Amino acid sequence: MSEPKINLEEKGKYSPRMSPNTPGKLKYGRTFLIGLAFMTSSIAWTYYNFAMPLLLNGFLKDLGVTTGIDTITGAIMVLDNIVAILMLPYFGALSDRTKSKFGKRTPYIMIGCIGGIIGFSGVGMIAPSQGLGVFIALLAVITFFNLSMAFYRSSAVSLMPDITDPEVRSQGNAVINLMGALSMVIGLAIPMITNMMFDVETDGGLASSRAWGFYLVSFTTTIALVILLLTIKETPTGDKFMEISQHSIAIDPITLEYLGEQEIEKKESQLEALKMIFKEKEKSTLFMLLAIFCFFFGYNAIDTFYSLYATQYLDWSDSGASTTLMVAPITMIVTAIVAGILGDKMGRKRMVFIGLIGLSSCVFIMMFLESQLSVTILMGIVGIFYGMININTIVIIWGMAPEGKIGAYTGAYYLFSQLSATLSPVFAGLLFDVYGSLGNLASGQQYFALFPFVIVFELIAMIWLSRVKRGEAKKFTKQEIADLQDQYGDD
Repeated sequence: MSEPKINLEEKGKYSPRMSPNTPGKLKYGRTFLIGLAFMTSSIAWTYYNFAMPLLLNGFLKDLGVTTGIDTITGAIMVLDNIVAILMLPYFGALSDRTKSKFGKRTPYIMIGCIGGIIGFSGVGMIAPSQGLGVFIALLAVITFFNLSMAFYRSSAVSLMPDITDPEVRSQGNAVINLMGALSMVIGLAIPMITNMMFDVETDGGLASSRAWGFYLVSFTTTIALVILLLTIKETPTGDKFMEISQHSIAIDPITLEYLGEQEIEKKESQLEALKMIFKEKEKSTLFMLLAIFCFFFGYNAIDTFYSLYATQYLDWSDSGASTTLMVAPITMIVTAIVAGILGDKMGRKRMVFIGLIGLSSCVFIMMFLESQLSVTILMGIVGIFYGMININTIVIIWGMAPEGKIGAYTGAYYLFSQLSATLSPVFAGLLFDVYGSLGNLASGQQYFALFPFVIVFELIAMIWLSRVKRGEAKKFTKQEIADLQDQYGDD
């Protein structure tokens, strides 16, 4: 890969539409607005992961399925993600090469988010109905939804590092994750709101409550998308809505100036980023991706099955389960920026280690708790440790990415995290069905196996993380900061 080839005519034509960054400082207001791109995705996924297992469980029982319901539920939750797994690195790399009057990432966010809104609303329309035909239609709609989300996920996450000083990206990612945590709170508050709208003591009222949750999420996502498009203006990289270049296009993350195209030896293929990672002589990137895979493999089981554990084993209501889960993202909101600052100053890998140890300890204690108050308190502590992990892992991946390849490496990050999201519910569901078949267990007691399942994979994540040697922040020298401030000012 060579240095960017700058066309002076294009450089003037494609001038920044936002003010430059100050080296070593984060524009918090702008970063919050950038976080709306991630927020549109996170709200939908939060409610989807909470409500969909409950809907699928009800559909399967109405269709007469009596055995293996958890395995089938887990499999259905991931079947629609399989194609998305293949799309994530592809569209991440594709957006690196996109010429558009709206910038590299915005076209993908616009198209994917609108598709996701349409798909999510469609699930709401289908949810109150029953029958085999309706069930098949539901599978088709959620597949469309997942494809739409995969279309823009990498671009939504790549937007922040594109226009943020690398030295403060952990702080920037903390803000993004704060927005994600806020959206999780909103997503988990939806069942509380819709439960007040309908009589959930009746089957029809409960079905309507869950369906309206999809509508409310779609409305909230639409508002977030509109605000994002009105406030965040990427530097243009082309004249049309979307055109794919042969080469990656570079934007200076501090000045936001168009830097031109970066020549590569050959056109990127769908698996280019993965090939690059596997061919690296020093395997830190691969080890970090494996640690990310194991972390999410364990934690995604909570996302998928905790609503069933709480409602069937602990005998909580939908709103009670969502309220408890909502505490974790709230504490993550409160501590997210601190976790990002500590990651930049004390070391990102160290913060991830602390997070994994703390999360595993909380899950272990949770095995012995049944009261909603005690579990809720512990969930608050889980949110703190989850933030330490989630905020710093992707920043480590960004720190390993070669120049101009942030989108591709972001796609690889999401490939591994999405792959774990695909496999985890299937393996966890199978575990629950096997455990449940061993004896006469009380209703929902098979979900008790959720906790050791999570702990084992968090411990494996620690083993992979211990082998990571790169990915910490590269600091600017005082002279470099002074030179940049002299050139571009302090705005």
